[in-house]
Amino acid sequence: MKTGAWRVVLTGLSLTCVTATALFLLVAVNPKDAVTYGSAPLVYAAGSAALAIAFNRASVWLPRRAESA
Repeated sequence: MKTGAWRVVLTGLSLTCVTATALFLLVAVNPKDAVTYGSAPLVYAAGSAALAIAFNRASVWLPRRAESA
């Protein structure tokens, strides 16, 4: 794939992770059963947020790397 296509893919993954973070935070705020879920939604939200940042940084880094090569 070309650099532009990879940038779109990484940006899409970043936005998907942002949406997942919001979803997991909403589940943590209003769970169906707090005993069953425990702290899992917060752990998943943190993981999704970390991935969102990583994918976002990768989508910014990739064009810079292609220009310098």
